[in-house]
Amino acid sequence: MRKDNAIPLASLALWGASLAYVWTISGQPRMADGGLSGGEMSLIEMAMTLAVPLATFASMFIAMRRAYWNGSRFWLFACLLLWPLAYVYALLINRTDLH
Repeated sequence: MRKDNAIPLASLALWGASLAYVWTISGQPRMADGGLSGGEMSLIEMAMTLAVPLATFASMFIAMRRAYWNGSRFWLFACLLLWPLAYVYALLINRTDLH
């Protein structure tokens, strides 16, 4: 694994882990309403709730920085407005940092 893509890959791994975890606890009584509130969450669940969006924003920042360095305004705004495109750009289109 290249170190240039470590943050986007880790962010995708966090997304996958959180989705798998929610799927595994979906049958529990505390998930009867389809979601967890603050009082129903454990400390680890609260940490995951914070880690996933922070990792997503970090991936968006990396993708937008790469687009800016390459002079691509289209990808810069696409990564800003549509966060899944940040993963596409960082992991498939522009896979290395220039600076």
